[in-house]
Amino acid sequence: MNLFNNREIATAIWVLVIFILILFKRNIRKSLLNVIKAFFKIKILSSIFLMMLYTTGIVIVLYRVNFWNTSLLKDTIVWFCLTGILMSVISVTSKTDQNLFRKLIIDNIKIVMVIEFIVNTYTFSLAVELVIIPIVTFIVILGVVAETNERFSIVAKLTNGLQIIIGIVILIYAISNVVSDYQNFGSLDTLRKFLLPILLTVLYLPFIYFMLLFSTYELLFMRLNLGYEKSKKLKRYAKSKIIRHCLLSLKKVKKTLNMNTYNLMHIRNKEDVDKMIKAYNDKG
Repeated sequence: MNLFNNREIATAIWVLVIFILILFKRNIRKSLLNVIKAFFKIKILSSIFLMMLYTTGIVIVLYRVNFWNTSLLKDTIVWFCLTGILMSVISVTSKTDQNLFRKLIIDNIKIVMVIEFIVNTYTFSLAVELVIIPIVTFIVILGVVAETNERFSIVAKLTNGLQIIIGIVILIYAISNVVSDYQNFGSLDTLRKFLLPILLTVLYLPFIYFMLLFSTYELLFMRLNLGYEKSKKLKRYAKSKIIRHCLLSLKKVKKTLNMNTYNLMHIRNKEDVDKMIKAYNDKG
């Protein structure tokens, strides 16, 4: 079995071509360098390092229970680069955490995952994939842009229709391959490849929770640097009191962040902090 399928190879070729073309455009090249510089900030790098460390821990656990093996290395890397990082970004940047984790689970385990698995298991020839990928990408981008403006609603409907037709054609092709190759498709390795992203997603959720908890605490404590000038001792006291009040409850931290009673910016002494915590407790 080849390490990369034709779709992945074709995607890599197009990415390389686009990257080379970008390098010849001075303005775009300059913007790209700024993005790369921003990426290498300590905070971003440390976050990605923690994601990698946690994912490695999951892989070690799955290896210990005889589920994971080196044949799943590529699938694990693809999951991390696409789903793992995307889940982290969505969770931190989401304006609401209402049913966030349920949504993350549903979005990653729903029937679409089954379809994507079948479709990506059986691909077209490399030449066909090289033609399909830019066409599909263009249609998807055109559809996304069209949906931002009601004037282009007809274009949006057209692109959505084209995406459905292309998806059905690819799915029919994949299913026909499944039927003719059902013995290999039903193997233990294939089952592992199918279950891997589901297991990784579910086991990754605790990390997402603590990442979101930390970022919310960080956002809350930023207010201590605003408003009235406060001593380091008072800041430490306020942080200690809030942490003891909220502990590991993301709901409480969010509630504290959104409450205006005795805002952290306006505290001047320990008594103000105590009154603030009491107000939080009184409001439940």
